[in-house]
Amino acid sequence: MSDDPLFKDVTYYIVGDIDQKVISLLNDGGAKKDSYLSEMVSHVIADDCTQSEYSEARELFELPVVTSDWVRLSVACKKQLNLELFSPEDVIFSGVIACCSELTLEDANALWAMLTTNGGKCQQNLDKQCTHLITGNSHGAKYEEALKHEATIKIVCPDWVTDTLEKKERQDESLYHPKLLKSPTDLATPPSTPPPAINTTPPEPTPMDVEQQEEQAKQQAKQKLKAQALQQHGRIHQKQEVAVSRSPANQGTRPRQKSPARPAMPHLSRSPGAVPTMPQMLPIPNMPQMGLPSFLPPEMQRPGMPRPLRNITNRTELPGNMPGMMPNSIKTNQRMPFNPALPPSHRPPPPRYVPPSSQQGQIRPSISMPATYWGHDPSDNLPPEMCLLGCVFYITDYVKIVGQSEIDKWKKVIEQHGGQVDNAYSNRVTHLLCATQHTDVFHIALKDQRRVVTAFWLNDVLVKKKMLPPYQALHLPIIYGENKPCSNQLLCVTNFDGDERLRVKQMIHAIGAKYTGYMTHGNSAIICGRPNGTKYDKASEWKIPVVNVQWLSDLVLGHLEALKLPLNPKYRVLGQENQFNLDLSKVFHLMVGWQVPLKIQKETWKKVKRNQENEKQKEDVDGEPDLKKQKLSIEDPSVIQNTTQPVIIFTGFPKGQVRKFQTVVSQLGGISTENPRLCTHLVAPSLSRTMKFFVAINVCKHVVTGDWIEACLAQGAFVDETPYKLKDEVTEKTMNCVLEDSLKRAQTKKLFEGMSFYISPSVSPPSSDLEKIVEAAGGQILKQRPNTQIFTEHKDENGNMKTVMITCENDVMLYKDLIAKDIAIFNAEFILSGVMRQTVDFKSYQIDVH
Repeated sequence: MSDDPLFKDVTYYIVGDIDQKVISLLNDGGAKKDSYLSEMVSHVIADDCTQSEYSEARELFELPVVTSDWVRLSVACKKQLNLELFSPEDVIFSGVIACCSELTLEDANALWAMLTTNGGKCQQNLDKQCTHLITGNSHGAKYEEALKHEATIKIVCPDWVTDTLEKKERQDESLYHPKLLKSPTDLATPPSTPPPAINTTPPEPTPMDVEQQEEQAKQQAKQKLKAQALQQHGRIHQKQEVAVSRSPANQGTRPRQKSPARPAMPHLSRSPGAVPTMPQMLPIPNMPQMGLPSFLPPEMQRPGMPRPLRNITNRTELPGNMPGMMPNSIKTNQRMPFNPALPPSHRPPPPRYVPPSSQQGQIRPSISMPATYWGHDPSDNLPPEMCLLGCVFYITDYVKIVGQSEIDKWKKVIEQHGGQVDNAYSNRVTHLLCATQHTDVFHIALKDQRRVVTAFWLNDVLVKKKMLPPYQALHLPIIYGENKPCSNQLLCVTNFDGDERLRVKQMIHAIGAKYTGYMTHGNSAIICGRPNGTKYDKASEWKIPVVNVQWLSDLVLGHLEALKLPLNPKYRVLGQENQFNLDLSKVFHLMVGWQVPLKIQKETWKKVKRNQENEKQKEDVDGEPDLKKQKLSIEDPSVIQNTTQPVIIFTGFPKGQVRKFQTVVSQLGGISTENPRLCTHLVAPSLSRTMKFFVAINVCKHVVTGDWIEACLAQGAFVDETPYKLKDEVTEKTMNCVLEDSLKRAQTKKLFEGMSFYISPSVSPPSSDLEKIVEAAGGQILKQRPNTQIFTEHKDENGNMKTVMITCENDVMLYKDLIAKDIAIFNAEFILSGVMRQTVDFKSYQIDVH
């Protein structure tokens, strides 16, 4: 057997909080920790997939991400386990700590394999840590003890585990309580009432036929799933039956056979979403929340078929009363397989608001003849900086979302652009700023024909400097409440950049779907900007639906027929111009207020002109504003290098806080800069790997916290820096450096003085950033790659290289001549970690090419 360390080939990066014991196991196994997310990392350890770095690792670097259980179990098994089994996003039993009772050893082993493989844990003792008791009987010591703690321990039968894996979604534990189990003798009793009549007219199958087909498909899928789990863990011989034992002798088990005419029982329906035995007409209760029936027959879900969009709910209810929903936006008979059209009494109710009729002086726009919508009156020639002139806003429901302090900022921005914000709704209000349609004020404003918009609309108007009618789906209040229709959809995005990509993410969030920056076989669909790229090709190969932004926009607006299969061809057209623009004919009931242009009152115009004249007179008297003068001197190296005042740079603070600090510095006679090579003081809340920190640590005299600025303000002068030196013991320990020692070494001698560097093109961070760091540390950047003789001969008195190659795994093969002569090449951490520690390390960051 090999004595090599278990994790000798692992270079890991930590995302979020990971148990120190796990890190110790990795280090003891020969793994190397990387403090910078790059191509050099082989494994990312993360237990929380909501962290921003998680998406970055999967999307930008395409690195394998595993939970800390991969480390623990690999050590227990004495070999590195399959990474795919430990993805943080696929652990369906995450947080489950189960204890088994009244089960055979084989069944307990089978459950252990299923739970452990999918993120859960098993233990023999029933204690406070347990979240679930899995038992086949409604009796026993553990069962009685768990009953006393039902608030914290859920009691389920083994089918809860298998059904959860089969449906790939955590099932409701209350439907799998052992007390609901029926013995075979119970099922043998004939029903007291005859079963309901079933229409057997060909060629349409009856609900019972569908149920039997579903049951057979479920059993086959369940057996295959369990067999795979057991085979991977080697817990049971393959010849043994994988399913949990259900012998007639065990009174707490559920039989496999189904009586064709059995009455509906809570636990025997197999799952909350199963189709029960019933007459042809399906009763549809009124629901205030969103919910849609299943729209795919079971045979469409067989392996090998084109991948459909996932069912958006497990319930069979139809949507109830939704404000603003168009009466024809839901076509129930097209989405309920094997059921006839609903009678009028079951159709969704009309919307709460209907635009006024023509008798009231307004003409309701027709879908075939769209109305014209206006912002300001075209005759009012507004300056761009006053694009909100004449607009009176009332803001509702955003206070709970962003907080009052953020709302106060919005008010200032609106007023700066000519608008006003009222604290109460009145006839003065022209615009209602709201996030959703679920407030009373929204319906009042709609009835009063006010303009209802969101913060997204306000932001886009301020960017364009012109008040335009809503032209994107996110410009209008969201129709959905807390229960959003696509909560079990997994959506991926490709071929969108910058603001467009961010906007698509926001739309995905609006419909309740989950965004993934990477694409796997589990994605429901992919939102594609153009018909090209790796993700687009993989979607075709994996049969994942490819849709455009219009599909997403329609869902945001509440038009759920977009989920109907087969997909409408208009949703498959990619690469169109203005693809984010919405079809206003679908939301005419929200656009009534935009049919009349907003006219600016003469008094408002006079007030604006007076303010402009006053500002101009003030500039003429005072001359050039002080802020502009200060800006000219801030980045002038000759001014900074000859000054005796502190030159201060800030990193790691919010922009608003930085502006306040810069004001204090200016008042005290100091200079604020954005060029880290010119600073004497670096102010930061913590030790961080930012460009400003990497550069400034080589040149600055002091690294202090924001408390130093506060103390200077209190004293009215710059005070001694010593009590305010930055100390971040946790981060310093992680980076294996002492900041105070690093500063002393940097002030004694430039780290890379006398050294030259050649940086290959694909290195991350970009070579332009690394050049700034190297030059700040006294090094020289070579624009052309030197020959091998320079690398071998250019050395210092200790025999260390003075010409260094910085590259990455993607570029290694470009330098075969160096590799052939055993010339060491290094990754970017040679520079990054080097400047943070102010030491040159020729061992830790050498790329192993053998």
